[in-house]
Amino acid sequence: FQLIQLSFSSEEFKEIQDLFLKKMTTATIHKIERIQNPSLWEVYQWQKEQMKKKNGGKDVDEQLLFHGTQKSLVDAICSQNFDWRICGVHGTAYGKGSYFARDASYSHSYTMCTSGHRIMFVARVLVGEATAGKTSYLRPPSKDGNDTTFYDSCVDNKYNPSIFIIFEKHQIYPEYVIEYSKYGRTRGMNV
Repeated sequence: FQLIQLSFSSEEFKEIQDLFLKKMTTATIHKIERIQNPSLWEVYQWQKEQMKKKNGGKDVDEQLLFHGTQKSLVDAICSQNFDWRICGVHGTAYGKGSYFARDASYSHSYTMCTSGHRIMFVARVLVGEATAGKTSYLRPPSKDGNDTTFYDSCVDNKYNPSIFIIFEKHQIYPEYVIEYSKYGRTRGMNV
């Protein structure tokens, strides 16, 4: 994998910055890096096609979501993707999977401060068809009760989800790493 630092003035930087600052208004972004991992991207695209076929050819719900972590896990996630067996150390309220949030402020509580800086991923996630999660789930539940058709993911609230639980790592592509600190404003940016 490769990490490509985005220019503060690029449209791509501004798009991710806006998404992040929506609920993290007092954060200072030090840098945003795009993760380029062709192997993970290929598997993700294959998974997207499989889910689309299963969905009768209709597009799959795909979202950019946040995941807070510690700096020491960045390389492992960038090269091997998210692993709920490691990422699940902070709790499994809605199932034993990898947790992602709509709002950066939620994921912030799972970051660790190292030399004043914190790390948060922005992942491209195939949410698909979701249902409410339960702590006992090892995978999404069956849709039909026959264990032949399953939901794609679980959420905290079916009608207004803000937390997404993904059990299949091929439904996740770690796309950006944001390095930030909590107070102040984005360096060099007038936001």
